[in-house]
Amino acid sequence: MIARVNLGGTARWLETLTAEQMAAGQEVVVATGHVQGDEVEDPGADTMPLVRLDRLGRAVSPLDDVMALRELRDLIGDLQPDVVNTHTAKAGLVGRAAALSLGRRRPALVHTVHGHLLKGYFSATTVRGISMTEKLMASASDLVLAAGQKVRDDLVAARIVSADKVVVVRPGVRDFTRIDPGLARAELGIADLGGDRPVAGWLARVVRVKRPDRLVAVAKVTPGVDFIAGGDGALRPGLDEHAPGNLRTLGWAEPATFWSACDLAVLTSDNEAMPYSLVEAALAGLATVTTNAGSASEVVVDGVTGLVVPLSPMAVARGVQQLVADPAAMAAMGAAARERALVEFSPARMLIEHTAAYERAVASR
Repeated sequence: MIARVNLGGTARWLETLTAEQMAAGQEVVVATGHVQGDEVEDPGADTMPLVRLDRLGRAVSPLDDVMALRELRDLIGDLQPDVVNTHTAKAGLVGRAAALSLGRRRPALVHTVHGHLLKGYFSATTVRGISMTEKLMASASDLVLAAGQKVRDDLVAARIVSADKVVVVRPGVRDFTRIDPGLARAELGIADLGGDRPVAGWLARVVRVKRPDRLVAVAKVTPGVDFIAGGDGALRPGLDEHAPGNLRTLGWAEPATFWSACDLAVLTSDNEAMPYSLVEAALAGLATVTTNAGSASEVVVDGVTGLVVPLSPMAVARGVQQLVADPAAMAAMGAAARERALVEFSPARMLIEHTAAYERAVASR
């Protein structure tokens, strides 16, 4: 269950997982609401086995949320699934409450934490409220899945969940064929980039925690590199306004095309779970410079598949400058990144890890 299938890593996570489950003969349904406001639904929603809950969405609405809980309770009662796996905080609360209301007849309860909300998103007061709610719901769950070792460690350190009740699962990302960089740039409307100047890509939601301001600062002190930013969000107008001449903003872009247009990848976030965009960049054979945020260092192996640097514009800029100064080393890191991503972040491994987690949760009932 997920509140809505909006553009982003969680939607791609579910699209890949459900496809692998169905291919393996598992029966799966995704209960979800609708995108709201300026949100855009992920195209992957068209391939998922969705059941829509009319009253569920991102916004907090006591009446709608209670009605959504009732809708979901009836759905669970009708389907009688072995496991209910909730995703994201809103759906985690509504979904687990609905299942728990069934009493002894409830299925096993699993909640996936794709990126904890304890840093970079809300005020201290809100964070305390989230922590209390998550701790309560985790105690009522049979198992919690963490999208990365760092996410798991932070949840345990914050005493939201006990160490014996949380396991790490990784996303599965399908391989894709990288197209000619020139063709990719033409498709993105940036055919004039490239040539003697390397192109560094940044693909993320344009929101505070992703630190687009840090990307702007990096571009300003790295004039010999062209940067392209893919993504949209609340801070997009500010990014457009402050971008220097060597930083182009593209809006949402299809990842395979976006990364095909790049020579290296950059991430500037303050907080991350397991960043999907960096797995996609690795599959494109790109080395990455990333801040040491969340589980980013579990995707990028420092000095092997890229560089993991402190959370500062100058550190990111120095990393970019180091890579582009040695094209052979950068290419070797990119090749190593692809080789590792094909194994560590394969859809097959994702299915194996989730199936084992579900079997453990059912057994614990």
